[in-house]
Amino acid sequence: MSDTSSMSPPYDAAPEALARLRAEIDALDERLHDLLMDRAEIIERVTRDGGKRGVPIRPGREASMLRRLLARHHGALPPQTILRIWRELFSGALMIEGGLTIAVADGAQAELPAVAREHFGPLTSLRRHRTSSQALADLTNSAAHAAVLPLPSDEDDDQAAWWVGLMHGGVPRLAIVAKLPFWARRTEGVPQAGAYVVASLTPDPSGSDRSLIGIEIAPDTSTARIAGLLTEAGFDVGSILPRRAAKREVGYALADVEGLVARDDPRLATITGFLATPVILGAYAVPFGAAGLSR
Repeated sequence: MSDTSSMSPPYDAAPEALARLRAEIDALDERLHDLLMDRAEIIERVTRDGGKRGVPIRPGREASMLRRLLARHHGALPPQTILRIWRELFSGALMIEGGLTIAVADGAQAELPAVAREHFGPLTSLRRHRTSSQALADLTNSAAHAAVLPLPSDEDDDQAAWWVGLMHGGVPRLAIVAKLPFWARRTEGVPQAGAYVVASLTPDPSGSDRSLIGIEIAPDTSTARIAGLLTEAGFDVGSILPRRAAKREVGYALADVEGLVARDDPRLATITGFLATPVILGAYAVPFGAAGLSR
């Protein structure tokens, strides 16, 4: 009878090594879970001690936290994963603090609810409306904390040009406080539409911000003239969106400028070439672009 022991497969240590690695992952998962529960307990303490007043979101602080984490991030884990994890943490924290309701105007762009979900998380309550004015009405009657509205376009009709209404104030005083999506390397399967977030809130600084200025202009005022007057006043001008309606004595323009500009910024009063003193409509943390996500 032949000896078959030599035919046995050699000892393979791979299954044991894999089991050890899986055990390390399990232990790390439990440590991560412990830290998440510790984080939630701190949020509960903040809530008991008074917490946030008014609208509970703080887009600038959230953006600065994400930038800080991405600045120290390294390794194979995609930066987008860090963004998604912490956005879910922000959403969970808001649930601890009492929840959040977002009004969304999806009549012009069907993707806006998905944009809102990506940013505010699946636990957030959405109120969907056909028009931006209906979504903004949710803010004035306290049915929602914030509204997600389509980015302005030079093709918008009077109803779609929602930002013009922000120029004339009202109660509560509304402002643009964020721009979505917050990461710009868009891949297949994620919403591609852009949006602004509007709330009864003073924008908080993130460390890298841009502001939006609403301007009343004569209908024949050129964008070059608008940019020149803003530059002379000391603003670093990016884009300008003019809105000129036929047979009207007043046109409007929306200017995007560098920095977080306060509503009472003294430079605004020095501009004399417009029909009225320009109005700060809000500000937003600069989203992560392709360069900000590359490693």
